[in-house]
Amino acid sequence: MNTSSNLIENNYKQEFDFISKLYLKKTFPHSWIFYGPKDSGKRKFLDIFIKKHFKGKNNNQFVYEINSNEKTALIEDVRKLIEQCNLTNTVDNSNKTFIVINNLELLNKNSIIALLKTIEEPPPNTVLILITHNLKLIPETILSRCIKIQFNPYKLLISDYENDNKKENLLISDGYPSIYNLLLTKDGDIIKAEVKKILDSQTFEYIDFEKFYLKISKNFDIFLPLIINMIFFNLKLNFKNDVLDLSKKLKILNFLDFVKKNFKRDFFLDNKKVLFLILNEYFSLELSK
Repeated sequence: MNTSSNLIENNYKQEFDFISKLYLKKTFPHSWIFYGPKDSGKRKFLDIFIKKHFKGKNNNQFVYEINSNEKTALIEDVRKLIEQCNLTNTVDNSNKTFIVINNLELLNKNSIIALLKTIEEPPPNTVLILITHNLKLIPETILSRCIKIQFNPYKLLISDYENDNKKENLLISDGYPSIYNLLLTKDGDIIKAEVKKILDSQTFEYIDFEKFYLKISKNFDIFLPLIINMIFFNLKLNFKNDVLDLSKKLKILNFLDFVKKNFKRDFFLDNKKVLFLILNEYFSLELSK
């Protein structure tokens, strides 16, 4: 998602004020965690903050970054980054050096240990920014030693909260800008209608599934998060229904746990089988009976 700098700056004003006021003090915290869903503006927020405080200077001289989506950092990468910062700080001690580690939840155990040592004994005049999409996956030993800033994507979407359809899209997206923006497209709207039709039906016919899968197969990775979010949204509505008995509410909770534990995107072997299994389990709940 290409979120504008103005949108980030205006809608995260409280977060900017918080970190900016601390930055002006001599005892600026050296370890931070930026957390929130993907596309919630964490990295762009940092870019804007750094540019504001390095006016007219080349930011690349003071910012070192590892662990991108394309290349997961190993322990050697973490160590090299720390060594580089030590060298940089001996040259220019008037400006802080920022170490940025993306996708913190993907670091292996050895990298986490090296990182923990850095947090406990940081290089002089260095700020460590750890960015994660999922705070629950971060060890408590790291969490307890960092200042945390939460990035709530609802803040980026709230300006579009105008009518019932957009309100529903916002709730379906669960605050994920990538899903919300997909719902604003023609293709996203079509798939939304198709999924609604399937979920509202009394029976689950395989021939209908085949037709639906053909429509999404070429862009499966794009549409699957939307489909799962729509299933979750539908289940939430059912769960809040007072008429629904306790046993079915328990089934819903078990289903949500089942999806969470078994469908990590990196382990999919067969997209078609995965989607069929999810929908088949959904219909086994028999919510309409």
